[in-house]
Amino acid sequence: MDAARLAAALGEPELGRALLAGSGGLLDHADAARVLAQAPGMPLPAQALAPFRFPSLTPGEREVFVRVLASALLRTEGAPRPAPVELPPGLWVLPAEAHEERRQRAGLEVLGARPGTPLTLALASRIGVPGATARLGAAHPGPLRVEVLEDVVRTLGAAWSWDLPDLAGLLAGPLLLDGLQTLPAELLETVGELLADAARLFGWTVVGLPGVERRWPAAFQLLSSSDTRGASSPAPRLSVCETALPRLAADLARQPGDTLALLPSRASAARLAGLWPGSVLLSTSLCPAHLAERAAVLAQSRARGEAVRVVATILPPAAAGSFDTVWQVASPLPHVVEAAALARRELKLCRLRDVAVPQGWRRELHLTREWLGDPPVLPGPEGQRAYDAALLSGGASWAAGLRTHREALDYASFAAELRPRPGTSLPVLIPYDDRARSLIAAYRETGRMSGEALNYAAWLTPTEAQRAVSRGQAEVRGWALVWTGPYDPVYGLAGEAVRGAPEEEA
Repeated sequence: MDAARLAAALGEPELGRALLAGSGGLLDHADAARVLAQAPGMPLPAQALAPFRFPSLTPGEREVFVRVLASALLRTEGAPRPAPVELPPGLWVLPAEAHEERRQRAGLEVLGARPGTPLTLALASRIGVPGATARLGAAHPGPLRVEVLEDVVRTLGAAWSWDLPDLAGLLAGPLLLDGLQTLPAELLETVGELLADAARLFGWTVVGLPGVERRWPAAFQLLSSSDTRGASSPAPRLSVCETALPRLAADLARQPGDTLALLPSRASAARLAGLWPGSVLLSTSLCPAHLAERAAVLAQSRARGEAVRVVATILPPAAAGSFDTVWQVASPLPHVVEAAALARRELKLCRLRDVAVPQGWRRELHLTREWLGDPPVLPGPEGQRAYDAALLSGGASWAAGLRTHREALDYASFAAELRPRPGTSLPVLIPYDDRARSLIAAYRETGRMSGEALNYAAWLTPTEAQRAVSRGQAEVRGWALVWTGPYDPVYGLAGEAVRGAPEEEA
């Protein structure tokens, strides 16, 4: 604390803010100013110290500079230097590639990392971490860390002594961001500004690997397709249908080959899994550690030459392979493009009469029908960007508010509002195995939840969370709940819904 006050008294407020993080975190500007204004408990060696002059920085760069400086000061390993790669420093984005393995290979190729270079890959979903770790670990000539996109976003906005040290470690090597298209537009804008500021200041190389094209914010530099791609697989045949969930289950049961059904809600997916014998459920009713095990079961079934049947609310990881036929309940265009990448032969777009679509999707679904046309045809990159532009014609008030926090150096407020996941769901920690129980015990004791703990988190709506607490199946522990009720070894929190599904129609 005295060192922070001394730096501020010597006319170096940025250094003072960074040093203050050692006492708990990067505070909002007014709180930090009040603390730093107090006299240090040591004399000012004004004659002995020549003030260090910070470079001229933009407001965004200054905000990032203080955060990274605080991170480096808190790290026991010291401040790392970004590892050199062939691609120049900056925030880059490759042309969209819907196939996960292809875009990750393209990212490695365009980086041109030297042997021994540490690399971080961020994925949109935790379910894909084990497969990507094994796949890219064999291809990358250096240390590899596979993270989740939402954890990287939180690290970029770190403000507290327990999460700040991770930021300097992230900057120690290039970063590949897979699934950028999953971020909400306003969050994507803010994340882009954070990444671009850090790249300029610290010689960092970041490459976005989108699965779907978007109208990228100005912070992103586009790489030409000649840098990345070979020929893509032919698009599957598209068809449309209108049905009900029991009838869909009957049709799926008669479907030959590997089959995937994608639904928008956990409840409808659980019902369908109960109606479709032999299907594997992949949804956020299961914690990621459990999901990874279920995905491994799918891979083993494929290795034995068995047809697989999957019901999912999330995209299966690349390790689970592609499917002969994919049935998808009405979804926004980016989801359709991603589903098509998993279909070898046909993508069936279904409207279910007895399953409500999310309220927030109304405009997206209207635009999707318009962009797909009749008969439906997948739009190319230009069409995908046009869809995104039409969808995002409104303002960006959230991004503007986040930018205001950054410019004011309000670190605590910025960290609190930088939400990688919408507030429509809450995590519930599952005591799935010994490691999960250890992390839950630490969470109960300290009130702080590590990123690793989310590997054991299923997700509930606020209403479901309230119901679980009232039934004594979960306890409130800050942001995340702790599950104390039954957890099905096959279907997770959806066990009751799956096993209670009515008989299918003939």
